[in-house]
Amino acid sequence: MQSKIPGHDPVYTMGYSEELIAFQKRFAEQESLNFVVSYLQPGQKLLDVGCGAGFLSARLAKAVSPGEMHGVDIEPSQVGLARQIATATDCDNATFQVADAMDLPFEDGSFDVVHLGGLLLHVPDTARALAEVKRVLRPGGMVASRDLMLESSFAHPELGVMRRSFEVLQDILDADEGHPQITRDIRVHLQQAGFTDIRIFGTFEIYDTSDKVDFFYNIVRGWFLQADVSHAAIEYGASSKGLLVQISRALEDWMQDPRAIAGVAFGHAVAVRP
Repeated sequence: MQSKIPGHDPVYTMGYSEELIAFQKRFAEQESLNFVVSYLQPGQKLLDVGCGAGFLSARLAKAVSPGEMHGVDIEPSQVGLARQIATATDCDNATFQVADAMDLPFEDGSFDVVHLGGLLLHVPDTARALAEVKRVLRPGGMVASRDLMLESSFAHPELGVMRRSFEVLQDILDADEGHPQITRDIRVHLQQAGFTDIRIFGTFEIYDTSDKVDFFYNIVRGWFLQADVSHAAIEYGASSKGLLVQISRALEDWMQDPRAIAGVAFGHAVAVRP
């Protein structure tokens, strides 16, 4: 189901729970992100838009050192965490500030690389966001993006309702005027924004061992089924209390099932500003 609220202003309803921050940390440690690092060179100037708590920003900062890494996020609490993590990891070349992806506070042609980690599926105006990215990139500079592919993600055994958790998330994003299927059309968006040399590919984060199954369980239990997200799901008409109870019960059964496995899919894109 997909529901819109008349007059609804798009907001970020995914929250900033400890479980989601833990997911950001795990995300930053994934080997699939080596594709971004492999393009980076010492001395480059890099912008991480939607940096969140800054776990990946720290990794990117080390890759371009002694160059500069600038991180921006619209949420002040996340910028504060990112600064703490940069200090704890000795990333002296990393700076962070609160900023909107729609209006980046940088001069034209300021950066060699712009990274968008899980940003575009939340942004209502994809064209405007990519126009800002292009503006702050120097000619020949690179943009790299990565977003969830919820429709391709899964949990097995499905237990009759686990699939609905991914569908509810898609509907919340849709109600917030986001783009849960952004990776399907990312090539077109990048072409329309004027980027060239576009490369698209996907990866899976698999949760199969006992510790990974526990991690996935905690993400769903402590983030998706917690107050902020579950209330938004009900308010937007993406779910009901009854459905959330069904998903919660199925999640408990799934965790105890020896067959338990889950996969979270990501779509990647790399492109060049001519």
